[in-house]
Amino acid sequence: MPRNVKVAVCGELPTACDFLLRQGVVQIDQYMDATELPAETAYHLILVYAPNAEGILNTVYSRNPMSGEETTVPIRLLNEPACHSALLELKSMVRRISKSLQTQTSTAETT
Repeated sequence: MPRNVKVAVCGELPTACDFLLRQGVVQIDQYMDATELPAETAYHLILVYAPNAEGILNTVYSRNPMSGEETTVPIRLLNEPACHSALLELKSMVRRISKSLQTQTSTAETT
């Protein structure tokens, strides 16, 4: 269930936010732009308003690259309103993230 997915939204993306809410995502934090993202916040997905870059895939935000405990967070660049194919890709991403989180939780519980 996507309820456990934490999403940061940078810029005005009401179509994407409404879509995420309909998918079951409940933690959506809004920022004016990506520079406002707190360094220590643990998001699973970052959406960025980028009208000229929608469709560019496989971008990530890297946290703690020098500490040896580097984690990456997928970034999805979107236009507003987001096109149908971008929303379908977003739905797929949220499902993959949610499934990954469930697997991590069940693995942690068994160890």
